[in-house]
Amino acid sequence: MVLPIHSEFHKPADLTLEDFIQDSPRAVAAARVGALSAPPLIDGVSVTELVRHSDSRGSLSELLTMRDPATEPIVHVYQVAALAGSIRAWVMHRRQDDRLAFLNGRFRIVLYDIRPGSSTCGLLNVFVLGFDRPALLCIPSNVIHGVQNLGDAATFINLPTIAYDPRDPDKYRLAADDPRVPFRFDE
Repeated sequence: MVLPIHSEFHKPADLTLEDFIQDSPRAVAAARVGALSAPPLIDGVSVTELVRHSDSRGSLSELLTMRDPATEPIVHVYQVAALAGSIRAWVMHRRQDDRLAFLNGRFRIVLYDIRPGSSTCGLLNVFVLGFDRPALLCIPSNVIHGVQNLGDAATFINLPTIAYDPRDPDKYRLAADDPRVPFRFDE
């Protein structure tokens, strides 16, 4: 259990919940799915631009919202800290789709479709996403992928469609330099 560093009681004086002012409404962006797509994309992959709402305090970006069409529920969320130059490849999931949000840093994400019967079998997609191009990248199951941090230490967030089960992990790995994948991270 994490305990607070400091706690003490104070009578709320004249402050009440009614004293708070609701944020002003802002325009809702149109459906965002595929906003950054550039043909040809691997079948089932979508790239959604993440809009950064900034003010004098910083910024806010929505990662996933039920306002978007066909959004699966959020069942598991985790953040990945990637050291400068690190490579996480190759990985594949048989049951889950990955929904990777890149908001800071600079990452190269490589997808390769090896699904038999897929209309895009053999297609390789390469993206560079992060602070300068914030986006949510949705990767369907059975599409292999790798992530390389191209800059300083940074983070990205995954909102997969299935909760991680440590007793039966839906994660399959292949070496980053496997010659059967037509991409080299060191080039």
